[in-house]
Amino acid sequence: MLQTQLPSPDPGPSDHVLQRHVWHVYISPEGSNTTRSIYSDSLILQATEWRKDGEVESGPMSLSEVEDRSNVSEPIEDDSVTCPTTTVTTSEREFLDMPEHVRYMQIYVEEVATWMDSFNKEKYFGEVLPYRALDSPLLLYSLLACGIRRLSQRHPDMTDAAAAYYSTANMQLFRYHENPERDIEECSTVAVILKLYILIFREGPQSGGHSPTVLNSIISESQWSPESGGIGSACFWLNIYLDIVGSLEAGYCLYVDSWSVDMAMPSDGSEFMTHGDEELWVQRMLFILAKVISYRLCVLSFTDVDLRENRTLENLLPEWKHLKQLCDQWNDACPRNMRPLGYMYPDQTENNSTFPKTWLPKREAVFCRLLYHTAQSILTQTHPMEQTMLSEEMIALQLHHAREVCGIVAHTEDSCLGPISVQALLVALGALVGDKERMEVLNILQRMKAQIEYPQ
Repeated sequence: MLQTQLPSPDPGPSDHVLQRHVWHVYISPEGSNTTRSIYSDSLILQATEWRKDGEVESGPMSLSEVEDRSNVSEPIEDDSVTCPTTTVTTSEREFLDMPEHVRYMQIYVEEVATWMDSFNKEKYFGEVLPYRALDSPLLLYSLLACGIRRLSQRHPDMTDAAAAYYSTANMQLFRYHENPERDIEECSTVAVILKLYILIFREGPQSGGHSPTVLNSIISESQWSPESGGIGSACFWLNIYLDIVGSLEAGYCLYVDSWSVDMAMPSDGSEFMTHGDEELWVQRMLFILAKVISYRLCVLSFTDVDLRENRTLENLLPEWKHLKQLCDQWNDACPRNMRPLGYMYPDQTENNSTFPKTWLPKREAVFCRLLYHTAQSILTQTHPMEQTMLSEEMIALQLHHAREVCGIVAHTEDSCLGPISVQALLVALGALVGDKERMEVLNILQRMKAQIEYPQ
């Protein structure tokens, strides 16, 4: 089970739900107060607008009324689509029958779940959970929240509606988690999705959602591990990925020694591997990258106290060599379809980028190469014996892996990579020296930042 060290304790989930957000949504299922009513899909949403200096009262509102006040009616692509009144009718639907829900789910499947399914062969997030959501409002609103929030990046006037869906999803989880007869796996699955939402869209507690600490607590109830099957395995590895991104960003420790990952890679460089195990190679690379990040934290936290106690950076050299060997072994042993099929130098690309373009037909391969070059880039910047003076060989390796990272991000749609792309660029930026290269990276980061943030 993955554990993380977070900087400070976190208050309970109800505290976060009531702090300084714009739309606070109370969910009151119609009908009986039994456990089954939790699954009722006929919901009355009471929205209360919170101000900094006090509370402004408002009457009961349906989700469609929140959308209407947010001016959701929106030109999509070539058509002008007006969202109708939202009236969910039954807890056992055969399909989504409201245009806005279909649109939000489609955005989730095509633009969010795409990279999430790089960790599991069954493609649970894009092909299984949307169907399960037909019978589960708890799951449905978490997926719809991701879809509309992604859509609001292109249509800023959908901001309030996106916030309403996000608050609804969080309150659904809060209420359902209080139920002693809850489905623990379903709660944990939704917690992983909302944790992903926070990481992708940079939402804080003030937005009406649970904090990562609260979500981690809910996730841990399922006790998922690398040996878990089905949706448990998919959620475990997605959660690992999210913690890796969080560790790169915030610098907290990852405890990976308890993971049981099959690292038996061929030592003879054989490429005659059975296709269909791409997810295993993604998981292996996630494991290696997590160990590299933990090693990096050891190097960055080295202090004068270590020197006084006769601990030197030289003591970290065996660990560096071991991690470098793992990266090289992964690269040498991975199947042929996980390696580039085409490669173009900067002067051969069509978009005037200063970085090379690598063509990998499989989505998992693109994802893996980014993880691989990020791990190698970190290692080239943290060699324990070359912290003050770099050899020419290390300089060349730094530039190579940094440029490969930047090339993958520059030439790949962000829907295929997820939030790791931002942290990978920041790692690579530390090794780049050319003004033109650095400027292109900064422009990419600025574009990503503009897509994530709501307009003020």
